[in-house]
Amino acid sequence: MSCCADSLAPLKTRWTLRDLVDFEALLGKADAATDERLLREKVKGLDGAHARRAAIKVWLDGQRRGKDELPGDVWGGGRFLVGAVVCLVMFLAGIGVMTGMLDRERMGFHVPMVMGVAVGLQLLVLVGAGVLWLLRGKMGLLQKLFAWLIGKFSAEGDSGWWRILRLEGGRAWEALGWNLVRMTQAGAVMFSIGLMAGLLGCIWFLEVSFFWDSTTPEWMAKKIYEVCGFLSMPWSWWTVGWVPGETTIQVTRWGVEAPLVDDLDFMAVWYRFLFAAIFFWALLPRLVLWILAVFKERKALSSLDFQAKRHRELWREIMGTRRADVSEAPLDGVLVLDVGGTGLKEESLRGFLLRRLRVNPGEWYEVGVWDEKGEEAAVKSLRNAPAGVVFLAEGWALLPPRMKALHSQVRSIAGSETCVYFLVVNSGGAGEPLEVKDEEKTIWKDFVDGLADASAEIFFYEKEEGQ
Repeated sequence: MSCCADSLAPLKTRWTLRDLVDFEALLGKADAATDERLLREKVKGLDGAHARRAAIKVWLDGQRRGKDELPGDVWGGGRFLVGAVVCLVMFLAGIGVMTGMLDRERMGFHVPMVMGVAVGLQLLVLVGAGVLWLLRGKMGLLQKLFAWLIGKFSAEGDSGWWRILRLEGGRAWEALGWNLVRMTQAGAVMFSIGLMAGLLGCIWFLEVSFFWDSTTPEWMAKKIYEVCGFLSMPWSWWTVGWVPGETTIQVTRWGVEAPLVDDLDFMAVWYRFLFAAIFFWALLPRLVLWILAVFKERKALSSLDFQAKRHRELWREIMGTRRADVSEAPLDGVLVLDVGGTGLKEESLRGFLLRRLRVNPGEWYEVGVWDEKGEEAAVKSLRNAPAGVVFLAEGWALLPPRMKALHSQVRSIAGSETCVYFLVVNSGGAGEPLEVKDEEKTIWKDFVDGLADASAEIFFYEKEEGQ
């Protein structure tokens, strides 16, 4: 199964923020023991980041089994408590703001003030929040506040995961950021609901009116009409009774007496308009942002590639030599690039490639040996979208600049989803493959980990039984 098909493979394992927190907190404190049967079941047929997510989740579930008060549980409980308090406080604040705008002497709402505070101010805050979000990388206050809250809710020594995520960034940090956005938008939604609840309560339990006044009444009436026309665009096409007209604006000016029979009708137009304006211009944008934050958070979690060095080390410890047990039929048509000319023949490595890498070599070229025709043929094969690429290199011969250049060239031609395998093997005097030294393995592992390529894996030649 090729990495090209990773995007089409079903996500068999769903990650949550609780999982992510537990993983970062437990990593380094436990061994790589896993449930062999479950590992094969979850990882079978997967490659690249999909296989890594599934295998690490199996490991994580095993490490959490039988343990209480894990950091993820503490985080989840604290996050729920803070979110509930924020929503409750914002709801009550919305009620308080709306009832606070009620003029007790006139027992009415000043319409321009309500529009300015309930709609205009919220739009201004939304724009300001957007600017702060764009500048979030230059602002540390929110991060420090969030880190303080995490420290309060976490047991001693269990908040290191926060520093790790903040320093490494990537999808994990992105998911945490969107979770914070989701909480703030939920609070903003509850504030708008509080505004509407406060207005509804005043209408139900008090006898209130709506008015406006100004030292320049003609100019103000014109501006109120224009603003009302703009704000009512989302709903004016299907209900006229929720849009204040010129007559409604004129008769509700303070000091102008309207006919008693029409008074309630004029007041009804205003409160319907204010309800709709708060809903469409304050509540709805925040609700959309909340839904977007939920989607972005889940997308970031479903795209975790676990490319940090300690993640890849765990991945190698978990999988060990199990690739042959969890892969499907060998992948045909893999392009092998012999970097620097190892002198190894296809026949001597075909069995190892089939059994360990689960790939069946198709074309075989030498690169980096001043063979222009061979390199042109290799580039042509890459453009024909091979199922995967194997870099064949000797353990002592790693030149990072050259290997990075070759890796970048392959990625630019074959794309980011094509599987890349680094097969490191030494060559004997008679052209036979030999195992790689431990110090060479360490150097190669560090190099491949530094590429941060989710679709790249490294293998070291090992003599098989019977050889």
